[in-house]
Amino acid sequence: MKKLMTLALAIMASGCFLTANADSTPIGSSASNTSNNSGSATQNISSNPAWAGALAGSNWISYADTGNPSDPGFVVVPNGTSVMFTQTFDLTGTITSATLSVLADDTTSVIVNGTTVFAANLGGSYPTCSSVEIGCLMTTEGTFNIAPYLVDGVNTISFDVYQEAGSSYGLDYAGTITTTPEPGVLLLLSSGLAGLGFLKTRRKLFS
Repeated sequence: MKKLMTLALAIMASGCFLTANADSTPIGSSASNTSNNSGSATQNISSNPAWAGALAGSNWISYADTGNPSDPGFVVVPNGTSVMFTQTFDLTGTITSATLSVLADDTTSVIVNGTTVFAANLGGSYPTCSSVEIGCLMTTEGTFNIAPYLVDGVNTISFDVYQEAGSSYGLDYAGTITTTPEPGVLLLLSSGLAGLGFLKTRRKLFS
């Protein structure tokens, strides 16, 4: 209580309120946090040697062993297949920045809270996955600002991954979201601490 009173009195004396500290929330593709609608569990996969390496903090994923054709259990996904991969996460406070990087073979759409941020490049050229954004190479990596589509609360990001040219298939994504507490929360907390300090001081004066 003595420490709390000291903090409250310091707040009162300075006339200042608590400062907001930014929180960072990483997101990334993984068997543990990405679901899909294929009927099979999401799994981390060995990547095709021609693909870019997995983005920092993520794994190449699929619903089967569809990455490296040299793997004994390799599965070829039929052309025309599309599978939706989804991650849901909570955010608290004001979203100040949010970047997302995406790789896919052959290509993918990106949907954030129901809004299509990027439509898949269907019917294009596929020498090695898509020849334009979004594909499986660093030169065709998609990078997006998704802050305008996020909310304080529950968020869902989805990827509709398409197979257009046979052989390998997979998804890789990673991003970082920065939030700060709502100013009203900081004001309330500061006022509460100051109030506690005032009550403690008042009791001493009248005891």
